[in-house]
Amino acid sequence: MAATGFFGGQRYRIVWTAVVGFLLLAGAGAAVLLISPTTCLMTFVMGAGTVGSVYLSAGLADGRPARYVARQVAKWSLRSGSLTLAVCGYAVTAGWTTIALAVAVAATSPYVVKHFWTPASTVEQYSDEELCLAWCLSSTALESAASADERMAITETRLSYLDELERRQPENFAAWLETTPRPTADPSDFFTRTDHHTSSE
Repeated sequence: MAATGFFGGQRYRIVWTAVVGFLLLAGAGAAVLLISPTTCLMTFVMGAGTVGSVYLSAGLADGRPARYVARQVAKWSLRSGSLTLAVCGYAVTAGWTTIALAVAVAATSPYVVKHFWTPASTVEQYSDEELCLAWCLSSTALESAASADERMAITETRLSYLDELERRQPENFAAWLETTPRPTADPSDFFTRTDHHTSSE
């Protein structure tokens, strides 16, 4: 956020996702053009089925609602199938260079950049706008959590965001709570009209 600048922030995540999406489309397109339809279909099904079965097993073992598990299985199966197909496309066109491309994509992923390439930041270092954005992003992360431990960690982080918002702007925090906001509600209208945060507090 404030401490990490562009890298590791939301804009970087959007740019990285767009670039990776383009690479996936290019690789999958190459596979469709250069590999037989039967092989493409089998490749996609293998990638989708492997990861989809993992998410299905994890969701059922964790006692998650069936509808939620079905969404996660469908989402990650589609992504994994597309990734597997794209890798095959690059393997045909780029050979061993595909490994270097995969390493580069992984090394520049938002998770790696945030946790290994940028200095750690705390909620006290976030601006009000960044803090509200972190709250919204954590809602999505909580919905996608694959285990109870992961959900607990995200929940604790979300509580730290609430504590910091209340510390900075207790009146606005109280006004926000009076609206009975949903867990996914964006609080920025209450906290970012003016940025009251100062690092000396």
